[in-house]
Order: sequence, then C-alpha cells, then structure tokens
Amino acid sequence: MLRFVILYFYDYYLYYDYELSAAYEVHYNSREETSLKNSVVTKLKTPYVSVNGSYGGNQSWFREIEKKSKGETIDQFGCGLVGASDLLLHVLGESILDGKYQAENKLNHKSSKDKQTSSSKDMNIVSSEAYRDYILSMEKKYFHILPKLGISGVLLAWGLNIYFLINRKKIKEATGGSLVARWAVWPTKILDKIKEMLSNDIPIILAIGPGFFKKEKLKFYNKIEENGSVKFKHVTQTKDHYVTVTGVEEYLDQKTIDNNTSKPITMLEISSWGKKYYVNYDEYKKYVKKNDNYYFSNILYVKLRKKGQP
Repeated sequence: MLRFVILYFYDYYLYYDYELSAAYEVHYNSREETSLKNSVVTKLKTPYVSVNGSYGGNQSWFREIEKKSKGETIDQFGCGLVGASDLLLHVLGESILDGKYQAENKLNHKSSKDKQTSSSKDMNIVSSEAYRDYILSMEKKYFHILPKLGISGVLLAWGLNIYFLINRKKIKEATGGSLVARWAVWPTKILDKIKEMLSNDIPIILAIGPGFFKKEKLKFYNKIEENGSVKFKHVTQTKDHYVTVTGVEEYLDQKTIDNNTSKPITMLEISSWGKKYYVNYDEYKKYVKKNDNYYFSNILYVKLRKKGQP
C-alpha cells in the first residue's frame, strides 16, 4: 500500500473489507484458446508464479517468521516487495532461487525461444520454504521496506534496475534482450503499456493509490463462468495497495445486470494476497480521478530492449 512522504509514496496495510454487490455479466457463444467471441484477451505467455497452489505471493505469509519485527513489517507493508520479487521470479524462474532449492522446485525456467512453445500445462511452482527465503533475500538486497513507510514505486524501479544491471547476462538468457524499469507512464498510455509488457511475458505492478482523506476503495471481482456467460462478482475492495496484473480481458459486448444495457468493458486480471481477482479498468480510472492522482496510482513499466531496437 502507499503513503506519501515528501516526494515518495509508500505501501500501507490493507483493510480486508468483504462485501457482495451486483455483478457484471458478459455473454459469449464460444471460447477459443486465447480469446472469447466478441472479446480480446491478452495474457502472460507462461503460467504465473504459484506457491503451493496460490496465485502469486502473499505478504501475510511472513507474519509468523522467526524475526517477528521483520515479519510484521512485510505483513503490513510488503505488497510492493512481493510484486517486484514475483515479477523477477516469473521472468527468470528457478535460476533466481538459492541453489539448494532449484532442484526441488518445478519451475518453468526456459530460454526465450522455449517460452514461446511452452505448454499451457507448465506451472511456475515454488515451495513455501524456498519462497520465504527468496523474499527475505530480495528485501535485504534490493527492496528494503522501512517500518511504517514501506517502499515507493520509484524505489521499486531503482531496485529492479540494480538487479537488471548486476544480472544482465541472466536477463538476456531469459528474455533475449535487456530490461529497464521506470515508475509511472502517461495516464492515456497505461493500458497500452500493460499489454506491451504482457506480450513480452512480464507481469505488471499496478498501484492503487492512497486517496488521502477519502473513504472510497477500488472493487475487486471474482470471475464466474456458467451457462454460456461470464460473470464478475464483487467480493472485496481496497486502496493503498500494489497488485500484479497478469492479463487483460476486453469484452466488446458487455451486459450489466442492473440495467440490462450493453457497453464495452475492460477487466484486468490481477494477483493479490496469493489469489486471482479482476479489476474493472474504467472503475480504476474513475477511482484515480475522484480520489487520487496518476503519480500515486500508476504502473511500474519494464521495457524489453532487444538488439537493434530503440
């Protein structure tokens, strides 16, 4: 989560507010491998990180570690740490783990050429112990969290760039090029940059800003497929939080249950607290416009540069 200190914003602890409400319903007649009829789906090329069946990491797993103060800090302020570390774990696979864990984890670590032909059954699976040690190591070396302050988007980008520089050979092996990170892009370019990163098999850290002195929070949805339709049901909401975008689903003929009207809808598939949720992109933009700004609410953009490209 995020808290403003001088020129930075910091991630802050999420309040778990569960509330059911009206759902979105998207109708379609047939499903294809990467798209639905009247829809466009853009996702990561390889399965996202799973820790014993989770969908990405969860900061609350560190609540009970031996170093209690460190565990409490990660639990309360560690969503940015988890997001950046999961990004690297997805891109590099088991090679980023401590050597003693590499043989025992079934991570899909392949060259960029292999990734293009990888099976959808491949899973980036890591054990709880390996993931715990990995996160603690990344926090110490690259994404240090200040108690009560967390880590800003600018510092996340800084930590990633240091890692990219030190491990440039490993990055080139995995991606076929080099990576450069920066915090925030022009608001009208956010969705395009998200799709660009997904097409390069790079997860995207998205910040839901603090909305100072505002009570409104951004809704998260679960996706339910049944009877030839897809429903997005509101299950929780938050602000002051980093999430990781792993897909974009654009429905060209979306029908709302409330008024039975049709309009396009864009849903962001995200990882948060070790689970998969969806965010309505229009609602995200409205939240930022009404409660926040595009410095605090933006993405961590990672550009893939290959030889001969600018």
